[in-house]
Amino acid sequence: MVKGCAVAAVLALLLSSASLAAIGQNQGFLLDNTNTVFTQGSPGGSTNTNALTVSQDQLASDAGGRITAFQGGAGSLVQSAGAAAMAGTLGVIQTGLGHGLQSQTQNGSSMDLGTQLQDLNANLSQHIVGDGLGSALGLQNFVSFQTQMVFTIYGASANSQAIGVSLIDALARHTPGAGAMISAGTNIGLTQLGAP
Repeated sequence: MVKGCAVAAVLALLLSSASLAAIGQNQGFLLDNTNTVFTQGSPGGSTNTNALTVSQDQLASDAGGRITAFQGGAGSLVQSAGAAAMAGTLGVIQTGLGHGLQSQTQNGSSMDLGTQLQDLNANLSQHIVGDGLGSALGLQNFVSFQTQMVFTIYGASANSQAIGVSLIDALARHTPGAGAMISAGTNIGLTQLGAP
């Protein structure tokens, strides 16, 4: 009788120590920048380049090694502008915004492959303006990716997405005079939800 109670007590302790542990991961980034160059002739020139980069990773596993969750992402915003004028004024104005958010949860059960949400967005604009004799160039680029994975002893779930966008504008003026302007912009976004 005593042996039976001891076995039952040990079994109850083992089962209670195997309690479920939920996994939750969230991450986000924001790259936001303005780049401006202006040149006034007689003669003159100006250039500027900005580069912003971010990278994030998260890894979680339960104590028993039955469940592993990973998510990671990276983004890069590069802006480069230049202007050269022999007379008058030429300039480049660039604004860039890139952001990413992702979240995943797993309830702690080996049967649950998790719920995953990802969002990426880029919004770029640039303007070349002036009345000068010369040239101006603007280049912007945003590239980003996101990856999410959940592995259990019963299966796996993975989501991945990426975006890349570039703006390239140039202006050459052979005679000074009335103002000229080039404007360009783009907005691109992706969102996905995985709930197997």
